Amino acid sequence: MKRLIVTIFSLYFIIAVLVSVVHILFEYKNIRNQIELDLKSIHTSSANSLSAAIWNFNSEQVVKLVDGLLTLQFVSGVEIHHNNDGLNVAKGDVYNRSSILYEGPIIYGDGTTDRMMGILKLTSSQSIIIDRIKINVIFIIANAFLKTFFLSIIIFIIGYRIIGKPLDELFRSVSRLDFDDVSQVERSKIELDEKFFKHKDELTFLILAYNKTLDKLVSRTTQRDQARTELEEKNMSLKHSVNEKTLALQEKITELNGMNEKLAILASRDPLTNLLNRRCFFERAEQELSRLKRNNKQAAVVIVDIDFFKVVNDKYGHPAGDAVLTVISKILKNSVRQHDLVSRFGGEEFAIFLSDVDMEKAIMLAERMRKNIAEQQVIYKGDIIKSTASFGLSMLTSDSQDINSVINDADKLLYEAKESGRNNLKY
Repeated sequence: MKRLIVTIFSLYFIIAVLVSVVHILFEYKNIRNQIELDLKSIHTSSANSLSAAIWNFNSEQVVKLVDGLLTLQFVSGVEIHHNNDGLNVAKGDVYNRSSILYEGPIIYGDGTTDRMMGILKLTSSQSIIIDRIKINVIFIIANAFLKTFFLSIIIFIIGYRIIGKPLDELFRSVSRLDFDDVSQVERSKIELDEKFFKHKDELTFLILAYNKTLDKLVSRTTQRDQARTELEEKNMSLKHSVNEKTLALQEKITELNGMNEKLAILASRDPLTNLLNRRCFFERAEQELSRLKRNNKQAAVVIVDIDFFKVVNDKYGHPAGDAVLTVISKILKNSVRQHDLVSRFGGEEFAIFLSDVDMEKAIMLAERMRKNIAEQQVIYKGDIIKSTASFGLSMLTSDSQDINSVINDADKLLYEAKESGRNNLKY
């Protein structure tokens, strides 16, 4: 009886603990989801102010806004990443695997187009979740222990009266059995039935069934255990074999996926600037041209060449030239719209495909790129390097035959820009 009570108590305690753990996990998940929603809401409400401050290069205002975010109860860390290193801000806790991170773009809109100004990262530490869930955890644990305690008392009192005493009597009778003496066993069976159980009930039938099936039970149990042991050994062997083959297959798939990703990048991107390479630009531009013809839209191709780039390489070295190429690549990418195509054609030459623009819009975007390049300074090993670029712009219409002819026209206009003094746009 004691073992039965202990077993019931143990099982119930384990179930109670598991239920409590599941409850705590759901509570943790709900709180975590709520904090993620709160962080997203904060991002939505603060993105406009941050984008305006960043657009105006107001670093003091950016810092004040970040400090204001850190005063919120569930915000423990704030990071702002922007192409202008002077506006990068990181305050509060650093993100780790146990923290909650929400990051979203900071977009500035001036009424005509949206500009990607940077990324806002909001962090909420694990301690904030723990503080919120602490009271619920204490209540859940206390509730589980109290229910287990009182249930064990009830089981002990009722179980002992209904089952315990009859089972104790049965145990004393069974302990006197001598299984080596069959006649004694038979006499004991009848004695137990008649002496201790005057009324037919479950315990009486249990003893009768036990006496009749004991031998068969031992035999069948032995056979079953042997069969189960053999089956478990075979299952373990099969599982081990499957795991080995699955692991080997997963390693091969991972290796193949990695190689495919590298090949895709090598096939479509310039390794220095991470812009589209020449081949990929032609493929994407032809697709855009086909779409424009179907929709009767206009587009433009801009060819850009850095002025006096050879002088930079000769004076400062090729690493400095690579730095200039990298900075100008970022300027070109950030000066156009997200769906426009920007590629490095080779050397110091770039090509840009502007979709769904008329001549006026294309000229505006090209002039923006030219001015941004002229205003940018590249600092390399203490030296300040200023660069300009010449631009050639050619329009595409639904009547354009192919992208090559338009690029050739833009290239000719580029050389006109070079011959007319550089740092200008011809169209």
